[in-house]
Formats: sequence, structure tokens, C-alpha cells
Amino acid sequence: MNASTIQDMWTTRPVRRREGNTIGGVCAGIGDRYRVDPTLVKVAFVVATVFGGSGVLLYIAALIAFPADDETEPRREHRRRRHNWNRNDHPLSKVVPLAILAVIVFSVIGSQFRWGSSGFLGFLLMGVGWWLLYQRTPQAPAGTSADQLVQAPAPVMAGMVEAPGGVDLTKPTLPAGTPADGLPTAPIDQPPSWDPLGAAKFAWDLPEPTVPAEPPAPRVPRSPVTPIFLGLAVMTGAAGAAANLAGVDWFTPGRIASLVLAVLGLGLVMGALTRKRGGSGLVPVTLVAAVVVVATTGFAGMSGPFPNGGVGDRTWHPRAATDLRDSYELTLGSTTLDLRDLGPLDRDRTIRLRQGVGDMTVYLPDDIRVRTDCEVTVGDVTCTDGLINPDAKTPTLTIDAHVTVGGVEMTK
Repeated sequence: MNASTIQDMWTTRPVRRREGNTIGGVCAGIGDRYRVDPTLVKVAFVVATVFGGSGVLLYIAALIAFPADDETEPRREHRRRRHNWNRNDHPLSKVVPLAILAVIVFSVIGSQFRWGSSGFLGFLLMGVGWWLLYQRTPQAPAGTSADQLVQAPAPVMAGMVEAPGGVDLTKPTLPAGTPADGLPTAPIDQPPSWDPLGAAKFAWDLPEPTVPAEPPAPRVPRSPVTPIFLGLAVMTGAAGAAANLAGVDWFTPGRIASLVLAVLGLGLVMGALTRKRGGSGLVPVTLVAAVVVVATTGFAGMSGPFPNGGVGDRTWHPRAATDLRDSYELTLGSTTLDLRDLGPLDRDRTIRLRQGVGDMTVYLPDDIRVRTDCEVTVGDVTCTDGLINPDAKTPTLTIDAHVTVGGVEMTK
């Protein structure tokens, strides 16, 4: 990869689709540009959002950077220079729904998912995926890239015809009434030089009747309900998130999402009462907010938020008591803790194992007294709670294992 490749990737970046899109047409445009299923693109953005939150930021960036498929370069330049923007062309009308989703997602995710290694990894993987798609399809199909949006040709005005070329005046002409082969024919009636009453009908030259052009359809005024309540929802979510970060315990992620949903629902009611178009734009955002409320309410019933630790497979194999840590955590993946080669303990120890989603496996020692406590919110448990190796004359090793979604297995 070099500067030329990056420049070509930017020049041939996808265009957003106005029709057949969910939010903004980014995924549909990427699918058309690189000949992939838009559903796969949506899954990639969702995965990047769940692990680190980079998916929402990248989607908002693509929404701003990718031009629309019916937009030409002169129109984009004209929009930049206009001071009095039209409400339908205002860029906030495209960004506000994504901003609401970003506020809700980051409020739900909480401090344990702040931008870190997982967020940077998601950003990096999305960039590598874009580069691989470009290597697969460097030449964009017609009408799918930004460099193919050119100025539309100027329309030809009715009644304008192309001027004829020069006429050869030196060419000899035949007398009137003489055909091309030179043979005489019957004379053609000529209008009299003076005919004030128009008696010679063959001299009449009446213009063809023209149909008047239909006036453009009047523009239906749009209701301001959608932009007003989208803005109120953004401010509500931002205020709730700020209060949560400030330490106000009442503003939990579920309650913040519920407040945003209440504002959007009030907007839908107002749009229905005004009986004007414009409130329908709140419907998809309201559905997203409802899903987030259901998800946050479901997770609120669990024992706590997902732990830290990142994503992937983790294997720990301590061989001495000094190598033994007090806590092992993983957000998503597979955890393996091998204690079979653990040396003698100098005192009673307690190990705290926490995992968000995935399977956890613990290999127990044979010569150390072990006490286990296993708990899984959603999943399977394969371990014996209580004391293991009770006859061992050693300090007790207590293992407290908890998995939110997945399974726990303890074996020798």
C-alpha cells in the first residue's frame, strides 16, 4: 500500500444510495461499489460497534464523506457556498439519527468499553477490509463511485435548433417550375405581390399550435417535527450520559435509552396530530431506540456489566504461587486456566475469574485443596461446587468463576 493506492481508494470511494437504504445508504453503496452483499457490510459495522464502538464513528464518517448517487460536483460546490440552506439538504438531517445512535451505544457500553485496544483494532480491521475490497474490485462499476459523478449536460431549450452550415451560393439554380432533371412542368402558383385581405389561401403561413408547459408541482411544506424532536432526543441522551459520567446513579443506560425513546414517541404523537408529512422520519430511529431499551433492560437483570480483558482466546498457566494472579478477566472469547503444575501455596488464596461471553475452562491441581464457586447467567455449568481434594494438607485455593453468557467447566 502506498500513497497512490490510498488516493485511488478515496477517489473511487462508494456513493450512498437514495433508494433501498436503511439509514443513509452507506452499506448499499459499498455493496454496489465492491460487488458484495450489503448485509455483510452491515454485519461488519455492527461487529465493529459492539467491540470498541468504532463502527458507529466509521458509519458517521462514511455518511459525511460518501456523496449521494444523485449528487453532482457542481451541486455539492453550490451547497457549500449557499448561506440559506434548505432544510431537506441540511447535513444535520443526515447526521442527527446517527448521532442519537452513537449517544445511546456509548451510554450502554459504559466505561469498560472506552476507546482502547479493541476500538483501535476494530478501526484497523475495517480499514484493512476496505483495502481488500479495493484490491478485489479496483475498477468501479458504472455509477457506483464518487469520481463518476460528473456535471449533467445543460438541457436544450425548446425551439432552439442547430444553425445550419454555410450555403454554396455559386451553385446554379433552376428556374421555378423546373424539376431536377431539367424537364418543364406545370407552373406553381405564386402569391400575389399585393394581397392585403389574405385571399390567397396557399400563401397562409400559420404557426403550429403549441401546448403550454405544465407548471411545476407545488412543493409540499414539510413539518418541522422530525428535526425538532431528533434534536431534543440527542440533547436528552447527551445530558443523561453526562449525568452518568458525573456519578448520578439514577441515569443508568436503560433509563437514558428510555428517556430518548419517550422523546421520540412524543414526536410521533405530535406528527400524527399535525397531520403533515415529516413525522415519519422518526419511525426508524424510534425502532432502533426501542431495541436498545429492550437490550439494556435485559442486561440490567444480569449480575453486572461485561468485564474488561478484550476479545480473543486467553490461556494462563501459572507454575508457582508467585505467578498466580488475583483476578482473570475476558470480555469475549475463550478462557483457559491451567493450574495442574501449580506449586505449593504459602497461604490461602482466592482467584476471581470473570468472563462476558464465551467458554471458561479451569484445570484443577491434584495436590492442593480447592474450593470452587461457579455461576453462569445464561449457559451451562460443569463443575462441582464445594471442596475438592479435602485430604490435602495445604492451604486452600478458592476459585470464584462467573460467566455472563457461555459456560464454565472445571476438571482435573
